[in-house]
Amino acid sequence: MAVAEPDPERAQRTTVRVLWACAVLTVFVGVFLVSDITKSADSYRPAAWVGVTLAALCMLALATLYVGCALGRVTLGTQVGRASLFQLSTVCLVVAVGADIFIPSRETGGLALVLPWGITYWLHNLNRPPADHAPSDAGQ
Repeated sequence: MAVAEPDPERAQRTTVRVLWACAVLTVFVGVFLVSDITKSADSYRPAAWVGVTLAALCMLALATLYVGCALGRVTLGTQVGRASLFQLSTVCLVVAVGADIFIPSRETGGLALVLPWGITYWLHNLNRPPADHAPSDAGQ
């Protein structure tokens, strides 16, 4: 049985669909945040509102990044200063999950952001060339 040649166009279409799915999943987490806020906003203290604001901004940033990647405007490897957009998305994820702790009755809601982020982690590293593990001749 012959091995089929990979189809780069099909791979690109699949990658774009997966990035759109990540954006939609991130927006769903934001919708659930809004739903939680409308149910219990009267019991929020200032720290909770700081958590809501930080989590919402980070979710918006992540969704915008995933949409930008799906549209082909940026890639996760795009450098912004000394960091790549993927590294900055990791910071957004950590901040969103940490900020979610300040929101009453929502200690783990931000953890749902790990799924789309994990998928983009996989996509980001999918085409990375393998590291050369050959021993160096520097010591000889």
